[in-house]
Amino acid sequence: MAFIGSSTRVSALTLLYAIGSLFVGSSSALPNNTVTINPLSYNVYGSNAVFRNNTFANLFNPTNTTAPFFQVFDPSFLTVLGDSPSFRVIASNPGFAFAHEAPIWVPSTQELFFASAAGSPSGFSDINHNNQVAKISLNDVTTAIAQSSNATAPVNVTVTTLDLPDTVQMTNAGTGPYNGSLLLVNSGRGPLPPNLVLVDPANPQNATVILDNFFGRQFNSLHNAKIHPTSGNIFFTDVA
Repeated sequence: MAFIGSSTRVSALTLLYAIGSLFVGSSSALPNNTVTINPLSYNVYGSNAVFRNNTFANLFNPTNTTAPFFQVFDPSFLTVLGDSPSFRVIASNPGFAFAHEAPIWVPSTQELFFASAAGSPSGFSDINHNNQVAKISLNDVTTAIAQSSNATAPVNVTVTTLDLPDTVQMTNAGTGPYNGSLLLVNSGRGPLPPNLVLVDPANPQNATVILDNFFGRQFNSLHNAKIHPTSGNIFFTDVA
């Protein structure tokens, strides 16, 4: 888990960047900016506990470590972080939550897709305005980092907005690739129904609706999805 504070999440993409290999590290000693947490220690707070009531205003930080830092809940994450992990802003647009959720990495093109905040002023979307799905090139990120002056200096690569049809409304989640396509989970907007949509990551990003009802009943607000790794079945949630 990357602990970067609430202000960064709405207007910037932050790359978890380790000097050297991203997938080679040592778990014998903790890298800088890293703390370990045993989640079992916090399973039960008790009836007299003071609970967090705001996800972003009251962050889970039992070690009282100054942000930004990495919280490690499983030792295997240390092999991902490497020996010298650091934070770096790779794309930013102050005041616009353009990279809020629905991240999908396409390995074949080294592109990262994501969606802006749906139905939120920070995402410039409401009953009359759809949110946006966009992408960046991780190859551009690599080039920008190589040309950067130090290991943490911000870079700002190009964010490309996808031109999607009206069937894609308020993208709330995404996963994949699924048989080569992006799977977008859309909560709908006004009279436009929630649905699951497959989108070709290549231009012109053709979109195909694969589900928009449950035996004739419209969904309420589809929110998340996961593809089973062996069966390929799609599991998804609908907010009550």
